[in-house]
Amino acid sequence: MTKNIIKSLILSIFDDEGPTPKIFWPENLDEGARLLIATKTISLLMGDVIYQNGDTIDDINYFGVLPFPDLGLKALTYFFLIADENARGNAMASTITVLIDEEKSTFFYENMKYLRVIIDKSATEIQNCEKVEEYQTIMNALREELFAFCNDLKDPFSSQRKIKVVLVGLDRAGKTSFLFGVKKKYSEIIKTLPTKGVERSEETIFEEQNSHISIWDLGGQKRYREKYLEQSKLYLYNIDLLFYLIDIQDFRRMMDSVELFSNIIESLKELDEYPPIVICLNKYDPDIKGTEEINKNVEIITSQIERKAEKFFIKIFKTSIFDYWSLISAYSYGLSQLSPNRDFFKNRLKIFADNTDADALLLLNENGIILSSYSKKEIPSKVFEISAPHFQTLYKTFKEFQLLKNDYIISSGLKTDSKNIIFKKIQVNKYTLYLLLFMEEYHSIEKIEKFLPNFSNILTELISSYI
Repeated sequence: MTKNIIKSLILSIFDDEGPTPKIFWPENLDEGARLLIATKTISLLMGDVIYQNGDTIDDINYFGVLPFPDLGLKALTYFFLIADENARGNAMASTITVLIDEEKSTFFYENMKYLRVIIDKSATEIQNCEKVEEYQTIMNALREELFAFCNDLKDPFSSQRKIKVVLVGLDRAGKTSFLFGVKKKYSEIIKTLPTKGVERSEETIFEEQNSHISIWDLGGQKRYREKYLEQSKLYLYNIDLLFYLIDIQDFRRMMDSVELFSNIIESLKELDEYPPIVICLNKYDPDIKGTEEINKNVEIITSQIERKAEKFFIKIFKTSIFDYWSLISAYSYGLSQLSPNRDFFKNRLKIFADNTDADALLLLNENGIILSSYSKKEIPSKVFEISAPHFQTLYKTFKEFQLLKNDYIISSGLKTDSKNIIFKKIQVNKYTLYLLLFMEEYHSIEKIEKFLPNFSNILTELISSYI
């Protein structure tokens, strides 16, 4: 039966004895396995100040996909708090964890929206319980709901998650150049011709990942726009992420771009597709940004787009091929929306920042894609984020000429409150990552070295399920 895909379901709570599996199925689940699952799911999210992250216990909750290779299982886990006036912070850290066989992990990704809803609903019911005895009833109901959902599935499970990312906009909006700019293929930008139909490419965040990311660059000329709107079930169906590019300098066609966006939104609604949308106000070039005309264009287009996309999650960026950071920040943000572990990453960065007294942190992969970021203050984070690609280039140059010790670059004595920018190469399993920190005191490097091993170990767990 299909329901056998669910191998285990566990409610774990951090009580006086530490992480404890309170409710579990099957009842004959090995005790060691139960304890491992409870300990890993809770300890991964807990930090010394985790209960101060939000105003209420409802503000603190995270979903993520975690590996349990020793058990041959993969887990979708939800971290939340249960009010308890006798516990630290007046709340107990808790997790609901659904486990399936490792090779069937695409089940989580393909059905994430539904799974998040029903698990969150069960967690809320547990938070509102007056008696602990009611937990068992709620978990039994969740198990039956999961079984019923699995039995209704008709499609076979694929071995790899398939992700569809679409770039769309009018012709000459800069879609293809955007992709070349992200990859630093500047010579290709010069040779760029109008896209005919659809051009497909692939994206790889890590050498070994659980997904196949397909990038669809849709031609913007009128005949192609009409085609993919008419055949929306082919081009706009099953989209995981949408980038919409607008030439912010082309005021004459700005309303045409808004109209196309509106048509795409309507097509997505008809298909019952609601992917996250990254809006790139493109060609916001350094020599003209901030001018009265461009600011006016930005204001007009932003209000129009926000009104058209009221039921969608959107994020607006100003981008230019002459500003690499603007491209990589928009692109990275979009890709991060595909990760079930984005909340986990951000929380771990926060804990690391608290431990090292850092004001802001940025985690990049080898190709400069920003995996996650955390900032205590908005203004300094913007300053140091813009520096990230330059520090990565500088690091690689220094490394090539053997000018570095301990894989650090330190920029000290900045005018902004004597802050330091520290760029550090870190090894997470077989992957090389880079950590950019914005902090006040030089001696904080000692704290970085102290807390880095545990931080790297936790990242190893999260990266295996990044996308």
